Amino acid sequence: MPAPTLKQQKTFAVVRIVGGFAAAAVLGYSFITNVLAGQPAEGPVLLTGVMALLGLGYAAYYTRNLGRIAEAEKQRDQS
Repeated sequence: MPAPTLKQQKTFAVVRIVGGFAAAAVLGYSFITNVLAGQPAEGPVLLTGVMALLGLGYAAYYTRNLGRIAEAEKQRDQS
C-alpha cells in the first residue's frame, strides 16, 4: 500500500484537529456546567474535565503534525 500523499495527510490532520476541538468543547461545556451547578469536581465529573483536556491535546498534536506537513510541502515546492 503506498504512503498517503501530502494532500491526504493534510486532510486527515484537519479532520482530527476539528474532531479534537469538538470533543474538547462538548466535554468542557459538560464539565463547566456540572461544576457551576454545584457538583463536586471529583469522580465522573473530574474525568469529564480530564477527557476535555485530552481532546485539546489530541488537537494540538495534530496541529503540530499539520505544521510539519506544511513545511515538507514548502520544501518540496522549492526544490
